[in-house]
Amino acid sequence: MYKDEIIAEVWRNRDSYAEKHHHSLAEIVADLQAYQKRRGCKLVDRRDRTKASSRPRSLAAES
Repeated sequence: MYKDEIIAEVWRNRDSYAEKHHHSLAEIVADLQAYQKRRGCKLVDRRDRTKASSRPRSLAAES
């Protein structure tokens, strides 16, 4: 079977990051949120739909 070196490296990095946070999703999320705050990232809050575009949805999107 073909082994992609890039994918293997991504998996190693993912496993290392998860191990660093004890494979706890709560710890991983908290770390990512803290990282975003440190970096000053501007996030989109999708919970507030009142500012959504007033364009009508296409029929294809509704089906």
